[in-house]
Amino acid sequence: MSEQPMNYPQRKPDNAKGTTTRDVNAASRVHLALQLSAQHLPWDEIAQRAGYGSRGAAHHAVMRELERVVVKDVNELRTQDLHMLNVMHSEVWQLFMDKKNKGRLFAVDRLLSIAERRAKLMGLDAKVDEVAVNMNYTKKIILEVGEQHDSTG
Repeated sequence: MSEQPMNYPQRKPDNAKGTTTRDVNAASRVHLALQLSAQHLPWDEIAQRAGYGSRGAAHHAVMRELERVVVKDVNELRTQDLHMLNVMHSEVWQLFMDKKNKGRLFAVDRLLSIAERRAKLMGLDAKVDEVAVNMNYTKKIILEVGEQHDSTG
């Protein structure tokens, strides 16, 4: 069963008064486009299902919204990405463990790439100095300012 595209009014450049007409459904369209984008659907399909005129318009709307809105729940986004990585890891692991699979050693490369991405996403490979700097940045500035003050007076 195919979904019918949503027919939302397009923004009109000018009306009789010389003002622009706002698309009252823009927020719901971009919200739907963001959800479809998170499912890694092709831009053509996102545009069709969310009611955009082209794949470029859908892409532009999603990118504009991502720049405009600070992600409210970074942990949720991180959890979704970790789930995706875990699913891929599970599939590739099965290929690696199959002794009859002639390409099983290529799976090692994929497993290492997935593990690298997971570690980067979770911040596991951050250097201790980087973590300390990020956690104690304000404290460090205060101490440096205090040392400068002590040496001058």
